[in-house]
Amino acid sequence: MEFSDGKVLARLMPTGKVCLQLSAVVRHSRIMVENLPRTRRLIHRWLRGMAFLCAVAVCFSSARGQETSDVRELVQKIEELRTAGKFQEAVPIAEQVLKYCEKNYGPEHPETADSLNDLAFLYSSMNDQAKALPLYQRALKIREKALGPDHPYTAISLNNLAEVYRESGDLAKAEPLYKRAIKIWETKLGSKHPNTLSGMSNLALLYQDKGDSAKAEPLYVRVLKVREETLGPDNPQVANSLSNLGTLYYHQGNFAKAEPMYQRALKIYEKAYGAENPHTANVENNLGAIYLDQGDLVKAESFFKQAFETREKIFGPNNPATGESVNNLAWVYMDGGDYAKAEPLYQRSLKITEQTAGPDHPNTATSLNNLGVLYQMMGDYKKAEPFYQRALKIREKALGPNNPDLVSSIGGLADLYRLEKDYAKAEPLAQQALHLSEKKFGPAHQMTATAYNNLGAIYEGMGKYDKAEPMFQKGLKLFEDKLGPNHYKTGAALDNLGVLYREKAEYKKAESYALRAVEVTEKARGPEHPETATCLNDLAKVYDAMGDKAKADPLRQRAAEIRGKTKSKSASPQPSPTPSPA
Repeated sequence: MEFSDGKVLARLMPTGKVCLQLSAVVRHSRIMVENLPRTRRLIHRWLRGMAFLCAVAVCFSSARGQETSDVRELVQKIEELRTAGKFQEAVPIAEQVLKYCEKNYGPEHPETADSLNDLAFLYSSMNDQAKALPLYQRALKIREKALGPDHPYTAISLNNLAEVYRESGDLAKAEPLYKRAIKIWETKLGSKHPNTLSGMSNLALLYQDKGDSAKAEPLYVRVLKVREETLGPDNPQVANSLSNLGTLYYHQGNFAKAEPMYQRALKIYEKAYGAENPHTANVENNLGAIYLDQGDLVKAESFFKQAFETREKIFGPNNPATGESVNNLAWVYMDGGDYAKAEPLYQRSLKITEQTAGPDHPNTATSLNNLGVLYQMMGDYKKAEPFYQRALKIREKALGPNNPDLVSSIGGLADLYRLEKDYAKAEPLAQQALHLSEKKFGPAHQMTATAYNNLGAIYEGMGKYDKAEPMFQKGLKLFEDKLGPNHYKTGAALDNLGVLYREKAEYKKAESYALRAVEVTEKARGPEHPETATCLNDLAKVYDAMGDKAKADPLRQRAAEIRGKTKSKSASPQPSPTPSPA
């Protein structure tokens, strides 16, 4: 990525740039099935609908008359809107259904609890946990009173309430609820029952959110083992567990473990459901995420395209799942330096998200943040800033000012202010981003490496070389350890150190790092990528400082030629109403 001071940075990737799919218990009272693979961070729940209509419909199975027929139509409408991701439009209809149940069955009837769950589900899908929480709490009280504290359906309400707490970041309240639900299912249904296993998966997800992989991994492994034993190695539930483990390893930065998990899950889903199925598309999406992070843009594009085509065909062009795939394809093109392709895709993804989730939803913040990254990479800092700022405001309002998921917005703004040389604004934000990254990912994760790298760049810009050098060195070591010596982020970190040592007049060190940066970046990104041009130009500056014009000039000329080609591809196009991802 080219910056005004000739620096390459492994930028902070917005959280949720690619949406990994996990499995969880369906938030419903009647039908307990393993949820279809669900999105992490971008909280899309449109794939949970297998149980939705069935659960509500049971409420009316014994009722008669025209009024009941009308309510059935309302339930069907809720399902259609929910599947389309139009949660806001579904809310007033769900409220009508709730009133019907309260009137016909009473305020403390289990059927009323069902409807409370349904309405709470919609609010939670909109990330309005404040409204979802009391509904789930009321449903739990009804269940406990009507069915008893140890009934399996009561356990479902416990799970649902735990999910709200977890997604609100209140993990301390969520954990005992999950454990209580699991205990009930183990006692009443057995340790190998699907509900018990799904509850364990949810508890593992909580530990994953806490950054406690040591607790999460054995739970995921246990669930996988039991499912393989009881269902066989090619059962879709096994694929769910494989996908969950793959996602855990992905977030650890352990792509070597994650990839075979996803590959095996993909084969199972293709065999069970075929190529054009949401399950299959989810795993294709996850594999695309791995290849994108590894810098293999050809494979990433291929898998993201497959996922996009399936989702668009199944869900339509304006569904959140389709928007997710549009977003992920945009990342491939942006990383490849093809900003003209990336921009309309990001704009399309933002439009879909605003329409389906609302203008103040965290998912909308992610789309805004991604556009900020794009405009920053295009060098249009004034255009990037309001996107970062709006994304940060949305996330702060939804998640709180100290939530780790703010790291991408805060880090993006910090780097933007660095580029504008506004270090008074940049430094505290970069320090906050590092703190949040360590809290969210741990001290040895590649995202934390990026935070080290970006804070080092700010110190360098301020002339505080003694502070910049250890930041850059920590970042480089983590990139080498987690991503390998030939990854493009390793090349970026090498280039940063080369620039630093040049500025310190330590030219032999600068040359060594700059040469390696060119070698790694050219191999990882290609000979005509903008980051390759930046590394070439930085190496030329080293030779200029050493007085070796004969070596500097051809490097600078080659960098200029690459930039000329990139500039012709990077003009900001007018967004198309239906841009092609191809």
